[in-house]
Amino acid sequence: MPGGRRARRLALATVTLLALVASALTTATAPAAADSTLSSIPVAELDLAPGTEACFPGHHPGETQVLTCEYGHQGPRVLAIGDSHLRAVSPALRRLAEEGKMRVTLIIRSRCGWSSRVIENDTRWIRDDCQTWRRNVAKYIREQDDVRAIVTHHRASTMAGRTSQRGPDTVKAWRVALERRIPVIALSGAANWPFKDPMPTQCLRENRAPSQWGNCSASVRKVMKFDWTVPAVVLARRAYGPTAAFRIDLRDVHCPKRRCRVVTPSGQIMYRDHQHLTATYSRSLAPLMEKRLRETGVVFPSAKVSRSKRVATAVARCRALHPLPAPMVCTSRHGPRPGVSP
Repeated sequence: MPGGRRARRLALATVTLLALVASALTTATAPAAADSTLSSIPVAELDLAPGTEACFPGHHPGETQVLTCEYGHQGPRVLAIGDSHLRAVSPALRRLAEEGKMRVTLIIRSRCGWSSRVIENDTRWIRDDCQTWRRNVAKYIREQDDVRAIVTHHRASTMAGRTSQRGPDTVKAWRVALERRIPVIALSGAANWPFKDPMPTQCLRENRAPSQWGNCSASVRKVMKFDWTVPAVVLARRAYGPTAAFRIDLRDVHCPKRRCRVVTPSGQIMYRDHQHLTATYSRSLAPLMEKRLRETGVVFPSAKVSRSKRVATAVARCRALHPLPAPMVCTSRHGPRPGVSP
């Protein structure tokens, strides 16, 4: 009997020790969300890319000239062209310029992405002035002789017509660069939180605790319904070659595991309204942006990634972001085949 009690005590002690070890490991590997602090909601709602109002026309009739904001004094020169969504992500590029890694010329316009597709708007001058501005952008590009690449980003949901036309109509605008062998790098992942729902910051007012932040998240298919960069890059590469166009997909950052969040694990609010990133969050993306720009091999050619590694990375990222029905497949050059809507 004494031997049986000793055996039971030893077994109990072993179970207790294993439980303590498991608890310690769980504590060490779990995200420290409970200790995070939510950044200021009023500040987030006013967190615009600083200084960009000077090169952001489109608020009044007749503002069709190309206005630029210039950042950086050394390194390869990159044009950044797009609408308010590019304006929102521009602090990441500006930080790289301030660090001396590249020069950035920011060319942006309200409600007017770099495409040939007429925007959908009830106000005629907004539609017409956008088209005029786009023609002036094309003229500006023709006059430049030191551009290493063009980075572009916009929200496609404002474009009129069928979704299937957004790729071809975007490439029509790109031709002015592609024919001069200036690579185009399209950023995907422009959010469009449903306007019928509260703004992310409004939701966070009711869900301030770290354990509640997930209540404000949403499926990637709800927030980013169409990715125009997929067909655009496919078509550009078919017509101009494999190094003519590239995609930098930011959805794995904004929407890990295909769930779009509105605040980072550390508590930094990501959106200032239904559509636009806060400048502070965008600026924090600079190291990632630099890494993915380097992966293209066209902005910083001295730091090219090996072909095998680039292929493996592209295919793995495609598979993670695009669950494709057979017989559709991911490829390193094109991502999902045409016709598949991410």
